[in-house]
Amino acid sequence: MKSIFPEDACEGRERQRRRFRQIRRTLFENAFRLLARIHDFSKAQQAAAVRCEKIADIPYLTDGNPDHLLDIYRPKHAAHPLPVMLYIHGGGFVMCDKDTHRGIGLIYADHGHVVFNVNYRLAPRHPYPAALADVGRAYAWVVENAARYGGDPGRIIIAGESAGGNLTLAMAAACCFRMDAPEALPIWDVGVVPKIIMVMCGFLQVSDPHRFSRVCPPINPFSRSLGLQIARDVSRAYLGRTYRRPHPDRILADPLLVLESNITEARPFPSVYAMSGNSDIIVDDTRRLEGALKKRGIRHAARYFPRQGHAFHLLGISRQADLFWQDNLDFLGRWGSRWGSNLDL
Repeated sequence: MKSIFPEDACEGRERQRRRFRQIRRTLFENAFRLLARIHDFSKAQQAAAVRCEKIADIPYLTDGNPDHLLDIYRPKHAAHPLPVMLYIHGGGFVMCDKDTHRGIGLIYADHGHVVFNVNYRLAPRHPYPAALADVGRAYAWVVENAARYGGDPGRIIIAGESAGGNLTLAMAAACCFRMDAPEALPIWDVGVVPKIIMVMCGFLQVSDPHRFSRVCPPINPFSRSLGLQIARDVSRAYLGRTYRRPHPDRILADPLLVLESNITEARPFPSVYAMSGNSDIIVDDTRRLEGALKKRGIRHAARYFPRQGHAFHLLGISRQADLFWQDNLDFLGRWGSRWGSNLDL
């Protein structure tokens, strides 16, 4: 019998929404894992696997938690210390791990980097600031241990896509802006600023996801509706019930707002490579980042790929994905030949 009490009906609807979110999350994560498995058989990744080695499941915290493990990818025959990359996977803060992104580690290792591909705790079980605290600890471990694995801790790149893009920008902000937030202080205290960050398809302000209804690019109604719903679900999972507006106690959940603020950098901000698809529902965050970087005079490159949705570069099924990888790897190649100089981005 249907309940006559409104609060019971509301609880029932909320249970249904939670069940739907869980089903959708499971479907998306399984799709990512299947895609990673399919890419394992691509010629490029098989060739990279021959030229590179993987050192799996290294703990960056010795608490026995699998969320605190990382994998290392590096070329087998490097004659000198290589640039270091800390890669932070995406997945809306709620799914995926280093295994779903192993192909990314191989690609960058095959192009001359020692890649540290990191796990972190996921929401909603571990909401903000758990993910940022974890990648901050991983960063400190990488700075201390990179040389043991053939990396040069003086040449560090932090990179990530989607939620990983958010965490990448938050890490750079915590390295360069002196903040009192407890989650920021350990990152600041590492004392090492990355030379470059790469922010791909970043969800750079997690609060107030309803703003995307005002700035969403012209896409089909189904994709628009689904994208808006996912953005709201991600924000609520990461921030809890107060996700609708920014809050100073969780400023690094919204690192874009730090760059848009009047706070002055205490340390020089790294150079930035940012990109998004033009049909990504959150492309406006990348455009805002580009504007903030211009205003601050920070060296950057911003790329936009036509008719591409969120994280299109991971799918590998469009010409635009190929163009992204060519551009991104060319950028890293040019940067790698001129470390420490004023690179023309």
